[in-house]
Amino acid sequence: MKSQLIQSIQNLEKVIKEAGYESKSIVSLNIYTTSSAEFFNCFNIFQNWITKHQIKQASTVLEITSLFETLKIELETTVVK
Repeated sequence: MKSQLIQSIQNLEKVIKEAGYESKSIVSLNIYTTSSAEFFNCFNIFQNWITKHQIKQASTVLEITSLFETLKIELETTVVK
């Protein structure tokens, strides 16, 4: 979970930057995970990223039965200018 969370954050930052936006402009962030217990064990990574970029978002954590292939986490955001 930890490595997938880090990779998801890095991918998200890349997509946001390439689109001409900034991570601090995230207003909504949904977290889909196959294990909320595993996610909360590495929540500090997520929390530090939020703090680093001064993100003030609405968030929802949803535990679901499966994601694509071996994925354990997926991030969905809304970013505004």
